[in-house]
Amino acid sequence: MSNTEGLVARIFRNTGYLLGGKVMAGILGFASTALAVRALGLGDYGALLLIHACAGSFAAGTRFQSWQPLLHYGNALFAQGERHAFQALLRHCFMLDGLGATVGLGLAVPCVVWFGPRLGWPPSYGGMALFYMTSILFMNANCAIGTLRLTNRFRQSAVANVALGMVRLTGALLGLCLHWGIAAFLLIWYAATFASFAVDHILAWRAIRHTPSLEGFRVVGARWLSTAEGIWRLTLSASGNQAVATLATRVGVLLIGAAIGPEAAAIYHVTWQVCDGLSQPAQLMTPALYPELIRLRDQKDWSALRRVTRRIFQALGGFSILALIVAATVGPWLFRTLLAIHRPDSLTLLLLLTTAAILDLWDVPLEPLLTSLGRAQQLFVGRVAVTLLSLPALYGLARFQGVEGAGLATLLAEGLVLATRLVPYFRLGRT
Repeated sequence: MSNTEGLVARIFRNTGYLLGGKVMAGILGFASTALAVRALGLGDYGALLLIHACAGSFAAGTRFQSWQPLLHYGNALFAQGERHAFQALLRHCFMLDGLGATVGLGLAVPCVVWFGPRLGWPPSYGGMALFYMTSILFMNANCAIGTLRLTNRFRQSAVANVALGMVRLTGALLGLCLHWGIAAFLLIWYAATFASFAVDHILAWRAIRHTPSLEGFRVVGARWLSTAEGIWRLTLSASGNQAVATLATRVGVLLIGAAIGPEAAAIYHVTWQVCDGLSQPAQLMTPALYPELIRLRDQKDWSALRRVTRRIFQALGGFSILALIVAATVGPWLFRTLLAIHRPDSLTLLLLLTTAAILDLWDVPLEPLLTSLGRAQQLFVGRVAVTLLSLPALYGLARFQGVEGAGLATLLAEGLVLATRLVPYFRLGRT
């Protein structure tokens, strides 16, 4: 039992490292945003935000979750010093990162050329936007991040976000003092993206360069595709699951806007951000939990796997109660502060979306557990099925019951997603 306690403590410690990095990056981001708005004015800052969001959307939409196959197959290979197989897997995952970035850039360039002015920035900014799309090549460092997680370097894995924030803050401060325009700020944002990418890869290389598994590593004249059984199924299922989840959130806001107007969409979006933010500390447990589950799976220590999962569920139970209390007490004030409006029924929407965020939170141990046990395809199919059912329901309930109806639809959708995880989990428990 003491081994389980130590493992759970390591999971929480690694989660703390990730949370600390996120908090620090958030503070730096808030400061750099404030400086950029004052330097550029709201109009040009909005254009900067739209151009960066466009690049980020294409990067996110074509990104492979390469860290998952690296951990899924690489843990045993790395621990046992299986040099050739591990190096092929590492090259394979780097190739996935490069492939996703190249596809993202290939889609972004014609989109900006043909539809740029319709995306919200002035036509005169088209050339700058086109150049900024090349930053997509540096927006995906999943293989490097996976390498840091594989070697239990969670403290270092939080450094890249801080580096990004520091570059932005320093550049924004210089821009404010020297009266730089949007072109200079786009270069600052580009440099910050590259700095984050470089830091991740430098730290990953330092973590494994002297290990037996990397001895004789070559880029040229070596096999770039791993022959691990099921690697493409895992990669496509995990990446598809993440892409569909992200897409469903963004499309949901658009559907609410279409059903009841942009003001209601803004109210829903900000409220969901508040509620989802309450669950972020626990959500960061997923990347800390997954490597530990993989190690227990490789050791075939099923009893420890069950004990760790139960302990995580117990911790989530306490956190869920705390999140509801915070939402009920602080939530309405935060809602009024962010939107500068007063809605007497805001508490209803807050509680609906907080409960939905909590249901999403209970997926934290289930998704990495089921993925580590080869159930990634079931997770993807469940996500797609729920999305196809929930988006029409979201539109219909928003149409007839307003933002509270949209909140109810979101709650039902998260409940269905959780059900698609609980069914295979309980089936595993009987085997």
